[in-house]
Amino acid sequence: MKKSVFALCLLATGAVYAQTNSESTTSGSMSSTTTTTNTNMSSPTNNANTTGTMSGTESMGTGTTSNGTYSSGSTGNTTGTGAMNSAPTYNATTTTTTTTSDYGTTPTRTRDANGNRAWGKDGKFGVYAGLNFSRFVNEPIPDDAYRTGWQAGIYGRSGGTIFGQIGLEYRNSTSNLVRSGSAIGNPTSGTAASGAETRGKIDQHFLAIPAYVGARIGALAGLRLQAGLELSSLVSIGNNAFNLDRADLNRTILNGLLGAGINLGPVTLDAVYNHGLQNVFDDADTKRRMWAFNVGFRF
Repeated sequence: MKKSVFALCLLATGAVYAQTNSESTTSGSMSSTTTTTNTNMSSPTNNANTTGTMSGTESMGTGTTSNGTYSSGSTGNTTGTGAMNSAPTYNATTTTTTTTSDYGTTPTRTRDANGNRAWGKDGKFGVYAGLNFSRFVNEPIPDDAYRTGWQAGIYGRSGGTIFGQIGLEYRNSTSNLVRSGSAIGNPTSGTAASGAETRGKIDQHFLAIPAYVGARIGALAGLRLQAGLELSSLVSIGNNAFNLDRADLNRTILNGLLGAGINLGPVTLDAVYNHGLQNVFDDADTKRRMWAFNVGFRF
């Protein structure tokens, strides 16, 4: 069952990875309008006639010479008819043409002119390491103290606002454990100590495959929020005061994951909450809770 659930998480991560690494498309239509103006000029027309009379008197003068008297003069009237032409008439015709075309499916650009995504939203591979703090819950004799462990891993993360991420992590988880003396062997004498309690730590080493689906928020600091599942396999268990070995523990455990992180250039800072969904021990209702903090480098 847990492997089936984890497989579904891997499929979801793969689907997100495939989606965010392809360009989205849009479809629609485009229309344009063309305007044409035709100008016609009519020939001039005579639409007004003007008739007038001009009159005048010309006098040459009168004079006396030694031989006699000289006299000359004339009077005349001049009448004429003329035509005055009107201004030309212009007729303007406007034609409007609308063109509509279907441009079908066109890629929506989520990248710049060089084909790169917006800063902080490109896919990356990375490495990381950090510390974790874990404890057991639902123990018959609870000990809520967190103990410190460590982890290191690699991952691949897709690009885009919504991204998928899958990785491989090696982890050491250390937790406190309390058992009654009647339930375990005394590590010193090898016999049960009735009524006594044995307290100690258990070191477990896991190989885990975490898978996430997440969202990038903003660009300046590259904030990321992500959630997913993890399938962890027990590699080994350290010496302990309870005579427990690998046969006493669940070999594979399904865990839920919630995480947040920021990108500071190539450097990454992440915090992850790891919530155990299955029992750590075969014969006890005990689950693990863990906080992990990582510093990484992406390239």
